[in-house]
Order: sequence, then structure tokens, then C-alpha cells
Amino acid sequence: MGRKENHSHRFPISIIIPVYNAEDYLAARIEHLLSFNLDSTQIIIVNDGSTDSCHEICRHYLADCANTVLINQENQGLSVARNKGVEAADGEYIVFLDSDDVLLEHGFEVIRAYLSENKPDVLVGKYVLMQENGRNIWPDYTFPTVYSASEARMFIYSGVLDSIWNAWRYVCRRDFLLQHELFFAPGFISEDMEWSPRVLRIAKHISFANEPFYGYYYNKKCSITRTARYKRVLDVNKIVACSIPRYITEPYGEALAYRLNRESFYSINRYRLCQKDERKELRPVIENAISYYHNSSSYMVRLFMKTRRIIPLFAWSLFLLAAKSARGLLKGLLGPLSAKRRKLQRNSKPEKALSVR
Repeated sequence: MGRKENHSHRFPISIIIPVYNAEDYLAARIEHLLSFNLDSTQIIIVNDGSTDSCHEICRHYLADCANTVLINQENQGLSVARNKGVEAADGEYIVFLDSDDVLLEHGFEVIRAYLSENKPDVLVGKYVLMQENGRNIWPDYTFPTVYSASEARMFIYSGVLDSIWNAWRYVCRRDFLLQHELFFAPGFISEDMEWSPRVLRIAKHISFANEPFYGYYYNKKCSITRTARYKRVLDVNKIVACSIPRYITEPYGEALAYRLNRESFYSINRYRLCQKDERKELRPVIENAISYYHNSSSYMVRLFMKTRRIIPLFAWSLFLLAAKSARGLLKGLLGPLSAKRRKLQRNSKPEKALSVR
């Protein structure tokens, strides 16, 4: 997928928003974004074959707005939608915004001002964890002063940061992405986990922004990672198996391997939630992951395994599955008795209350 660089940019920033069946919150999110001063910012919405009213909502809000692009395509997944947005962008820099999240106006203005004065390949930003109850969690760490891309990579993988894979954390120079063909791999869940290490590995100038600019909504009901359990386990472990050999010899390789293996470990926790036939297909994937963990030459991976070695990962997953089945069996056996006990308690309570009075 080769692309030519475009040195004539109409906008400093293009915001790329993939959309799929998001009618419940899409209007509110677009209204929030359009309330900003976006005279010098391009908005690109890629409707990825939504079957609800997303197309009509986008047309309604973008009809009278300059600097906006609406792209409609058949459903091909988040990776293809983002790639289409990058191709269509006229901005010097790309911001990836998920349709159920928001940008924070002040932080976004800080980023725009920073990019106008500096020209990094990648700007790493902070985010706020948004909660429906309004008790948002703001970052309590400060990015360090780094003097090289290698220092930046080491901090990202071995520091205090979480959500290091997410594409929305990285504001990228479009020509940099095109020059090195840094597109998202189609067909994957957790595609960010494959994409972001490639981007950071090649970047020669990585900067940090200490002002939060992104609002990530916690516990998303629509999140694909909450529903496609089987594919998440499969894809995460495929990405881990391919990525670790690619990066392990880098100066930050062990720190990155540790991060990748941790994602693999936690993804396997979803094994017990998969259907029976899916678990059968996943078994070789999990066994290969366990084999790698125990035979890894990486000190950090071995250290991670030592903290989990009481129950090997595969046995641990089976243990959780057996425990869940046992709970269901006990509930089935004790359920009638519990119901009878509750009925007796309800019948006895009024009499006891009257005697007290």
C-alpha cells in the first residue's frame, strides 16, 4: 500500500473519526466537537457500513460545516476506516478520535499550538478517564524531558504509562505515516497493539504533551473488545507472537516484550468466556503462548512468569472455567432450597414484627 507524501497541507490537523452503529451517542459527540474553534482543523468521518442512522446523523451535522469530509464504505473494520481517513486527510498532523470518546478543548488547543511551533514525527498525549457519573480520573504523572527518540521509546515501554497501544494517544505527522506506509493491519481486533510499536520504532522525533487532550470513556458498552472475546484472544496472541521476535533485539525490547506478554496473559482470561467450539480452536494458541513464556530468553518475561507460576496460564484458565461450572451446578442444586427458605422467611417476618410491637 504505497502512498506519496503530500507537502502541501491545507490544515494543521485532520481529525479522523471511524463510525459504526453509534447512533446512541454520535450526535452528542459531533455537537461537542463542533463547539470548538475548528477553523483550521479538518474533520473526517468514515462511516464503516453502519446499519443504523449514523449516516443521516453525520449528514445533518456536517451539511453546513466547512472543513469536513464524510466517507461512506461497506463494513470493513476499524483498520480500513482509519486508513481511508489517512488517505483522504489534508492535515499536516493526524488525530485519531473514536466515535464514543471526546477531545478536551483546552488540551487540544495546547497541542495545536505546540505542533505549529515544533514538527515531531509523533506527539504523545495524555488522556482523562471519563466516567458516566462525572467522577473523571485525571493523569497524576508528568512526562519527563527527553532528548532523543530512543529515550522516549524507553520511557513509553518501561515507564508508568498505561494504554500505550491506543492510536488516539499518538498525534502523527501524516507525511511520516505515508512515507513509511504505517497503515493499520486490516482484520484485527487490538490492531493498535500491532500498529503503535511500528510507528514508534521508526519515528526519529518523539515529543510529549503534558496537557491532557483526549477524553476516554470508561466501560464502553459498545466496545468491540468487550464482545468479540474469541477473536480478541486469537488476535492478541497472534500479534504478540509476531511482534516479540521483531523488537526483542531493540534497546527497549525486553520492556516491550514484557508489555506484550502482559496483554497476552490478560487476554487469555477471556478464554473461559468463549463458546465450547471456540475454546477448542484457541487451545493451541494458548499452549504456544505458555510455551513461549516459559522458554523466553527475556529476563522481564521470565520475571513476569515467576509472579504467576503457581498456576500455569492454560491450567489457570481451565480452573476458572471449572469454578464457573461448579458455581452454576451448586446454584442449580441449592436454588429450590434457597427459594423455599426465602418463602418461609417472608411468611415469618410479619408475625415477628407484630410481636415486637
